[in-house]
Amino acid sequence: MRSLENLYRKLFSIPRTEIMVTISFLSALLLSLLDSILLYLWILTFAVSIVAVKVIRLRFDLKRTSFLALLITLITLPAVLLKANATASAFILFLVYYFCSEKKMLSVLLASAPYLALSPHISTLISLLIPAILMAIYLRMLDVSVGAVRIRNFVESFVLFWLTSNPGYMEKFLEGSAVEFEGRVRCLTINNVRAIQTDFHPGPFRNVGGARMVEKLSAGNAVYFHSPTSHERNPVSSGEVEKILSAVRCSGRNLTPFKPFKIESDNFEVYCFPFSDQRLIFVSGKKHIDDFIINSRSFVVDCHNAFEENYRTNSRDVDEIKLLVEEAEKRTSHPSEVKSAFVRIDAESESLCGYLAAILLDYGGERYAIVVFDSNNVDLNFRKHVENLFSEIGYRAIIVSTDNHAKTGLRAKLTYKPAGQDPKDWALAEKLAECCRSAELKDAVFSYNEERVRIKVMGERLLRDGELAVDKKAKRLIATFLAFAVINYLLSIMLGFIA
Repeated sequence: MRSLENLYRKLFSIPRTEIMVTISFLSALLLSLLDSILLYLWILTFAVSIVAVKVIRLRFDLKRTSFLALLITLITLPAVLLKANATASAFILFLVYYFCSEKKMLSVLLASAPYLALSPHISTLISLLIPAILMAIYLRMLDVSVGAVRIRNFVESFVLFWLTSNPGYMEKFLEGSAVEFEGRVRCLTINNVRAIQTDFHPGPFRNVGGARMVEKLSAGNAVYFHSPTSHERNPVSSGEVEKILSAVRCSGRNLTPFKPFKIESDNFEVYCFPFSDQRLIFVSGKKHIDDFIINSRSFVVDCHNAFEENYRTNSRDVDEIKLLVEEAEKRTSHPSEVKSAFVRIDAESESLCGYLAAILLDYGGERYAIVVFDSNNVDLNFRKHVENLFSEIGYRAIIVSTDNHAKTGLRAKLTYKPAGQDPKDWALAEKLAECCRSAELKDAVFSYNEERVRIKVMGERLLRDGELAVDKKAKRLIATFLAFAVINYLLSIMLGFIA
């Protein structure tokens, strides 16, 4: 999954609209001192792109349009200085129009317009055949499959999604290879607070499919607990997320609370909150933790609270976690009265997607704080800081993250950023602890309900083939694109000299 997410870091970022338009026009004006044709090309490319937004639904705003006009002008500059043909940049413009628009068949015609308007001669028309042929060959090369992933469809969907933030483009692609999976939707109620968990995964990224799941399930007096799951269980569309939402039932059977306990191993520790016929089990990483899958009827929470760069869960770690969970399910305890309180702060940062919260539990003087960060994992140093903050006010803190992927790939240079890697998170954590210091605890009543729902998810095959498509094919296809652009450039120069 991270291969797909990391594409964002390879995409360019450009200044805001008014700055980009000004820079673009002034640059073209300066270039016109070398040859006036460059200013005309900028104007024509800019104007035709504006028309293309309406005619072929080119998914460009004013900022990207001005950037494209400048880019094409700069690429054409060497050819113009050599007194060759301006169509040297046509292959790039053809492909930009094709991939960034919805009406593909008209894209080449519109992309040809700036060059024909600049030089309305038969030689220009002949020169434009070269990039058109190269584009046809390149699209044919893209039209191959890596397992369940058809490269051309993936690129078309991904580019349009990236340009518009409309998840429908990517969701349509994902639905084409989706598989059905039946999972549980759990709700543990503590007085009027709901702790919700599903067997599905809150991804893949940004606002696609299940990436909106945490936001929707955490509304109001609710928190989301990340389950033992993985990206292969990502809901493929917003429609599938709605099915999950409709399965949430929080009026269930009452539970009798028992005294909690902790067990640990070399790499993980488990906090177990037993009830009369259910157990809430938190799996916390000492050095690292990421997605894992285990089968259990207990309410097992993957705390997702120890970020380590490039760490992937291995079979040894899963076996270690299984043994801890099994021991927690067998260990006996005794009933206890409980008081509770809930504190939530709605806030965002570069890592926090929507909120941070704390469920406070007092088992006769033995106090716990389940601290939830709506983020993708937690920085270890930050986690220790939060644990110390709550220790100072008398609580043993269990830090969890929602593994929310809503901010993954939100901007070109932003991908995994766990809670604590934005300075704002530290101030928010201190604010949360201070609010918890004065929180009034009341007698706690617990209830639990569990439903099952069957939805379409990405599945192991699509996830695996998507990774392979990016890892194995992307570099070669980018290299081929650059090679074709160079070929078009050289042939256009040669034709210009002949003419």
